[in-house]
Amino acid sequence: MNQTSSKAAQRPPESESVTLDCDHILTYAGGDYGQLVLLCANFLYELPIHRLRLSNALARRETMAAECAVQHLSNCLIVFGSNPMVTTMETLTAALRLGRRKQARTEWLRLQTQLDVLVPQVQRLMLEVASPQGTVQ
Repeated sequence: MNQTSSKAAQRPPESESVTLDCDHILTYAGGDYGQLVLLCANFLYELPIHRLRLSNALARRETMAAECAVQHLSNCLIVFGSNPMVTTMETLTAALRLGRRKQARTEWLRLQTQLDVLVPQVQRLMLEVASPQGTVQ
């Protein structure tokens, strides 16, 4: 078993903590809270498109299209900094390049779970920044 697949086997989805690095996001936004909200809104708008493209490419077994979709998704997530999703996307890309469909499917399922955890955090961050009180209950 190579290093990539053994790493994937050692990473159960339940053990991964996907959390926003608010300092990184604000730095990425140049310290501008309005820009931060726009970056988050853009992510929430683009995410379903990238998820659908990746899902369809995997279903059709189109490796190049799947790799492209992973890259687009990665570019969309760069604003949120380094987190378990980066590792998952790297492992997914490696599995695609090596023709390991089962591993690619496993990593795609893991990534979907991670994204499902991230989305409410992004939504909450947007609300907190837009709220005059600064916090959302």
